[in-house]
Amino acid sequence: MTAFRSTPSSIKSLTFSKISASYSSDPGTSFCVGDGVSTPCPCGNPSTNGGGCANGTGDGGVLSGSGAASVSLDSLVLSSTGLVSGQPGLYFQGNNAINGGLGNPFGDGLRCAGGGVIRLQVGFADAGGASATTANLVLKGGVIAGDTKRYQLWYRDPLTTPCGSSFNLSNGVEMVFTP
Repeated sequence: MTAFRSTPSSIKSLTFSKISASYSSDPGTSFCVGDGVSTPCPCGNPSTNGGGCANGTGDGGVLSGSGAASVSLDSLVLSSTGLVSGQPGLYFQGNNAINGGLGNPFGDGLRCAGGGVIRLQVGFADAGGASATTANLVLKGGVIAGDTKRYQLWYRDPLTTPCGSSFNLSNGVEMVFTP
């Protein structure tokens, strides 16, 4: 019996199989932006950063997702920036896009997600005005493959609130879940 010995000259080519998973750095679609174009912000407080209506920082809270909108991968994370430092916010899930996805005035912002609302997690904005979820959002939200869910962050803005309501909301993010 002869043993096979490989040398660089004896290896002509190697073929690797590609393994892929459904993963995206941005698994959702933003909607209901507080730019004042489609639905005016409550007190003339539009933002220009792609988030919700402007808060006391001058920006709107920007909600985005990372990981995969997959019920089996358990990698979905919701993140927000442009928030008021040190203040709490409630990440929530809804079945519907309110007012056809344009939102309705609510507090200092626009309510974008509704219908069958589920509270997912409370997070506090860090010194830079950012927060993110750590919970299993698929499990917490009762999501199954094929579901379309809408997400939003409802957060406090007690001292610098533009409209005087002491709270605001981010833009909405819509996700369609795969197996």
